[in-house]
Amino acid sequence: MNEKEEKQERAEDISNLINEFCNRYLNDDLQGYAMKLLERLTRKRTYSITSGRIEIWASAIIWVIARLNFLFDSQNSNNISTDTICDFFDTKKSTVGNRATDIEKACKIRMGEEGLCNSEISDSLSFVQLPNGIVLTKRMAKEAGLL
Repeated sequence: MNEKEEKQERAEDISNLINEFCNRYLNDDLQGYAMKLLERLTRKRTYSITSGRIEIWASAIIWVIARLNFLFDSQNSNNISTDTICDFFDTKKSTVGNRATDIEKACKIRMGEEGLCNSEISDSLSFVQLPNGIVLTKRMAKEAGLL
């Protein structure tokens, strides 16, 4: 089996675990964000998902999506805890947290990353500069009818 096939097979195994978790704890939008992140990781040439436990990969991907969408905040209606993630996948918080940080660095993910969090969060954390030089959040610009 070549590296590309191995990566694809591995991605399918991770995808199955992510889907199991999302079907139990998260909504379809969050599941979609997790799958997009997995696709990004699978396409990366400089970062390989072929080593390490698939449970750690799946839990780290969920962790990144949870962090980007503020799911660790108890005020969030989709709130989940790090314990929920780690208990489901039988992984350790420190390992998963470190892998999640590695994923964020490898994919250059920032807070409000479009495509990995809902548009309300993304628009609140993304900025636009108007022709007159004023900088606003994307959300403010949309509300003012400037976008």
